[in-house]
Amino acid sequence: LDGDRIMTEPAPQQVASDSEELPPPPIESPPPPPPEDPVAEPPPTPEPVPEPDVIVWEPQTWYSITSACVTPGCPQENVIVSIPMFYSNNGQLKFIRVVCGADGCCGKDCRILTAVKLDPQPVEE
Repeated sequence: LDGDRIMTEPAPQQVASDSEELPPPPIESPPPPPPEDPVAEPPPTPEPVPEPDVIVWEPQTWYSITSACVTPGCPQENVIVSIPMFYSNNGQLKFIRVVCGADGCCGKDCRILTAVKLDPQPVEE
């Protein structure tokens, strides 16, 4: 058995001497600061909607109109919208309405600001 023994030498260990300095560990830089949140400015308040001129509605006629909700506190207050096809019904004001109906709005009548009769009128089916 003596001849079957395999001798291995241990690997030499590296020992730092006093004269040999190890490199310093890498310095981790701190993460950059988060960007500052800009101060949110409130959205500009739209100008008040002017009083419209008197509109003379013809019965059973198509118009292109603009309207705006003038209800205080409505998110769409004083925002003018264009409606390219609007029907006058029988021409009576109680039947000529635009309702504020965008998401989260008040659901009240809007003010019709302008009305231009479509020429030619759309063909009825």
